[in-house]
Amino acid sequence: MGAAGSLEMENRTTDPHGMRSLRPNAGMRTRRYCEHCQIRDRALCSALSSPAASALSEIAHFKQFPAGQVLQQSHQDPSWYAVIVSGVVKLVKTLPDGRQQIVGLQFTADFLGRPFAASSAFRAEATTSLLLCCFPKSDFESLLHEYPCLEEALLRRALDQLDSAREWMFTLGRRTAREKMASLLFLIAERLARSGRERTPEETQIEFDLPFSRTEMADCLGLTHETVSRELRELRERGVIGTRGRRTLVLPQLGALERLAGGEQLEV
Repeated sequence: MGAAGSLEMENRTTDPHGMRSLRPNAGMRTRRYCEHCQIRDRALCSALSSPAASALSEIAHFKQFPAGQVLQQSHQDPSWYAVIVSGVVKLVKTLPDGRQQIVGLQFTADFLGRPFAASSAFRAEATTSLLLCCFPKSDFESLLHEYPCLEEALLRRALDQLDSAREWMFTLGRRTAREKMASLLFLIAERLARSGRERTPEETQIEFDLPFSRTEMADCLGLTHETVSRELRELRERGVIGTRGRRTLVLPQLGALERLAGGEQLEV
């Protein structure tokens, strides 16, 4: 797996879809990039044996995608899988009449794709600029057969995602609009704002850029744009959140947002 900080040492090519593909220079060992990878302790390869990690690094290469780029279409056979090095991906389900809903979010260190499936049921789209560590489909699936530890690591992640999906089903079905909004913001804060570094006990305020628009938040929560705007305004007026500009969100106390997501009432 590669580090973003090592990109200046790579050759840059363009694939048929116009995406920037970053591959190591001839003679360079991909392992050098893995050793400096900023997500190595959280990504799929962290649970692998040394031979399996080495084999995975041999088939890895980087791809950069701009925000809004469709990564994988639903009902199409993808040619690659990936680990997210930086950025956020949304998974979208679309009905024949055009209605759609965001059914999942993937963050740094998450695995993108479903091995051995003929196609995906969802459209994967970049909500921010992305850096992906990619693996050709056939090569990755061959390694799954060859190295049981890779298969086990992928299974564990799949089960974790299943648990998250079930929790999100509960959020959408049994929580109020305010609780849904608080749950989404808490999820983003946990996955996005805290990624990449350890926090000290004295740190209580969290600040980050929202990875998508209010319309996308409405799609994710099954709410209207107006309801999302109203709930954000109410949270801001009560001091649960703060804003800077159009996308920057400030959480003075993450615990307050967590309690609200759990059903506690705001103090008047």
